[in-house]
Amino acid sequence: MPLPLLVAEVVTTIVTGAAGAAAAVSASNKNSQSREINKEARNLIESAKRELDKERRQTNSRLERFGRAKLLVIKNEIKMFLTAFSKIHNISMADNAALNEFGLASDPVQSVSDLSRVESLASSIAGGAMAGAACGALTAFGAYSVTGILATASSGTAIASLSGAAATNATLAFLGGGSLAAGGLGVAGGTFVLGGLVAGPALLVMGLVSSFKASANLDIARSNMAEAQKIAEQLKTASQQCIAISRKTDMFIQLLERAVEYFSPLLRSLKTTVMRFGTDYEKYSDRAKKKICAAYSMAMTVRAIIDTPILTETGAINPECDEVLGKVGSALPKR
Repeated sequence: MPLPLLVAEVVTTIVTGAAGAAAAVSASNKNSQSREINKEARNLIESAKRELDKERRQTNSRLERFGRAKLLVIKNEIKMFLTAFSKIHNISMADNAALNEFGLASDPVQSVSDLSRVESLASSIAGGAMAGAACGALTAFGAYSVTGILATASSGTAIASLSGAAATNATLAFLGGGSLAAGGLGVAGGTFVLGGLVAGPALLVMGLVSSFKASANLDIARSNMAEAQKIAEQLKTASQQCIAISRKTDMFIQLLERAVEYFSPLLRSLKTTVMRFGTDYEKYSDRAKKKICAAYSMAMTVRAIIDTPILTETGAINPECDEVLGKVGSALPKR
């Protein structure tokens, strides 16, 4: 072969080989970049899921705590009130405007009867919930209105009703459900509903990179990242909703504790008044009547707190919460 042709062939081979090597390096770099982007996308979602799971568990704990606090107040202070107050006859409180603020005091006899049903319900719930007979019962009792529960349950079916409510309300099911890290977003087939937010399965099929389609792999990885960012934002919104529920629940827990603080001495005064003056309200002195009214007023205040649902049936925060917090907070004596 003539020398010029040999040189030309060698040069061509070198150039072609260099081009092929450069292409291979470029493809390898793109595939490596694709894998890194997919890894970052997975980490982004997993981090958001862990944060949401933490807030979910904390919110569930807050609602359980409120549910337990409600039960204890009903079983102790409310029961003590009912025991003493139910002995009094000829009660008239129409002249006490403060009692009518919550719309619960128009008929003291009816109000006491309603409280008696609440106490009976609480005993039923406590017997089952404290013994672990109903998963989520305390969470549901913390989240729901006692009146709403009474409307759908007798004392004999209270646990079943609460358990059913917790299972059918997507928010409560999610809050009391299994760990996100254990697989999925709650109990409803990998989906949950939280305050109107609907989020489907979080993880896409990521990380499969073909060495023969480097450019396509990079495009897919970038698309995965964009989708992961959307999902992470949804999970962040859900975390924020959990935080909002927790904060609202904490406010009600603190308000209930504050109310009980003032309720306890009024109960002692109520008991003493009945022992001293008997059971005929009409024969009481004005001062004694004021003591009875004060105890009754605080009982209705406590009822307003325990009877306000934190969540609506759809799982959103009840818009009436702030109104009750404001009214009850201003009605309670200043510390």
